[in-house]
Amino acid sequence: MNLLKSEFRKLIYTRSFYGYIAGALFLALLSSIPAAFSVNALKAELSGSSLMDPQMVDGVYAKATGGYLFALIMGIAIMGNEFQNGQAISTFLATPKRIKVLYSKLIVAAGAGIIMMLISTLLGFVGAYFGLSFYPHAKVESSTFLDLIITAVVSGAVLAVMGVAIGALVRNVKIAMGGAVIWLQVVEKLIVLFWITGGRFLPSGLIVGMMNVRITLRSQQRYLNLSTGSFFGPGISIALLLLYAAIFAGVGSWVSLRRDID
Repeated sequence: MNLLKSEFRKLIYTRSFYGYIAGALFLALLSSIPAAFSVNALKAELSGSSLMDPQMVDGVYAKATGGYLFALIMGIAIMGNEFQNGQAISTFLATPKRIKVLYSKLIVAAGAGIIMMLISTLLGFVGAYFGLSFYPHAKVESSTFLDLIITAVVSGAVLAVMGVAIGALVRNVKIAMGGAVIWLQVVEKLIVLFWITGGRFLPSGLIVGMMNVRITLRSQQRYLNLSTGSFFGPGISIALLLLYAAIFAGVGSWVSLRRDID
């Protein structure tokens, strides 16, 4: 318990933690507010992009979860900064059993990721509601808010745990964070866009699956055809994300326990 308190204090007493929360809030708003306007503007170009469709409205609200990138970045910092700032030696001297330290970091990271995602998702929900308020015909389904909360909790915990594991594997924090940003914001999105069969297994695809959004977009010029109908449902998506967390945590712990501190 003392170790958990120590790791919690390390996190909340650093200004960067609040910077990560601010970043998650910014991404959630940046993703959610313009979403309704973008869908409405593209309805002439993309068949299926109508706010008359409740599933498309759900897709707009799904943008509220856009801050999950910072849950991953925060997890990387929680572990990686220990080595980059030279704190790992004193930490492991105080607690020689490294596995206890790693478990504490994973638990604190998961909790912080959940809090971060709940705050940013709630604000993103307000942003999406504001955008959709300009379109009175856009109706939201009753289960949307609950789906958002579940998605926020699971994605926040899982991506933060994955971040801790990445921080243990790649001790250069800048490289680890840069790689995470490129992967989540560029590579995964391109895979989901152009190879849906494979993209549905990736964290971004699984997060969409948790929201249970089923939309089909077809371009008049045939340069874009996107359908989330083949994505996994909420249950399988949650199970696969938890499996991601378990695998990353296991590999990160195994490597960290066998690597020199410095």
